Amino acid sequence: MNRKSLYFVLLMGFFAILGSTMSKSPTLPLYAQSLGLSKGEIGIIAAASTITGIFVNFASGLLSDIYGRKRLLKISGFVFFSAPLLYFLAGDVITLALVRAYYGIATAIFVPVSLALISDLYPDKKGTFMGILSSATLVGRAIAPLLAGSLIYFAGFWIVFVSCSLFGFITLAITFTLPEAAGSLKKFEFSFSSSLLLLGLLDAAVYMAYQSIETFLPLFYFLEDKAWLSGLILTIEISIMALVKPYAGYLSDKIGRIKPIIVGMSMVSVAMLIFAFSKSLPLIIGGAVLFSLGASVSEASTKPLATEISALRGTALGFLESIKDIGQALGPIIVGFLGFEMGFTFVGVFGIVALLIFMITFKAIQIKDKI
Repeated sequence: MNRKSLYFVLLMGFFAILGSTMSKSPTLPLYAQSLGLSKGEIGIIAAASTITGIFVNFASGLLSDIYGRKRLLKISGFVFFSAPLLYFLAGDVITLALVRAYYGIATAIFVPVSLALISDLYPDKKGTFMGILSSATLVGRAIAPLLAGSLIYFAGFWIVFVSCSLFGFITLAITFTLPEAAGSLKKFEFSFSSSLLLLGLLDAAVYMAYQSIETFLPLFYFLEDKAWLSGLILTIEISIMALVKPYAGYLSDKIGRIKPIIVGMSMVSVAMLIFAFSKSLPLIIGGAVLFSLGASVSEASTKPLATEISALRGTALGFLESIKDIGQALGPIIVGFLGFEMGFTFVGVFGIVALLIFMITFKAIQIKDKI
């Protein structure tokens, strides 16, 4: 398969995530506040798209195995294009939550199906190219808050929504250039193996940690009056992940998936313990860097491994994304209720336990992977 298809997929990923992230960071809370909504209502609205993902990820992966990746990505592109325009019609908590739920469909389709497409097109280098796609989306995610914030400051919310729709239109247009892939499933024979479930739990632990850091980092007492610094740390975190993932994916293609998962998840768990007991800024920065490295190394192997456990690659990846979204939604809730010390410790221990069970269970499973 020529590289032209890869470039189109990378551009699609960049514009899709750039637009979707602009619509929520920092736009969503500011727009909701301008409508007079309370903080509790804003929290409900923010969770709407993640909740959508829990249910849609798996279904979209399965449907892509039946009807093909291109058709599902076209649907995703249409939602990316149309959803931002619906913000103009939202005037209360219910309508805004519905808009966010609808917008969540786009990402919930795009992530597992685009990764499945990469797996279809580049079976021998899937780890490397999945990592590159992830980096393309992370670049969009990193640029989005600054771009959206600047547009709001100079012109207001309307220009952000129009820009997000424009990026969605570009995403939709690119889907028409993609090659056909998969779509040959005649009978649903997906196996909910324990290994696949535990892979999902590993990703859930990573995103439980990620969302907890993103939510509560600005509230550490030595960062409370330094919003710029917490923002910088988060930007550094995303930048490290964008840089490391392609190399981590390449490494997993060369040495197998298991060793990077063990190393990566161990780093994530240690990073959470650092966050739990840190009393100084340097330790927090060190924890953020360690987490970024560990998350990149682990995730660059879990996704390719899922496509090797199940012949239904889209379904497997969608299943992983659904479990991941549950972890992402639970992370801030756990840390919020248990407090920083107990909450971050819980997340770290959860990652360690999931890794240990995975290591013990996985030895009994025959897969197409070289351990």
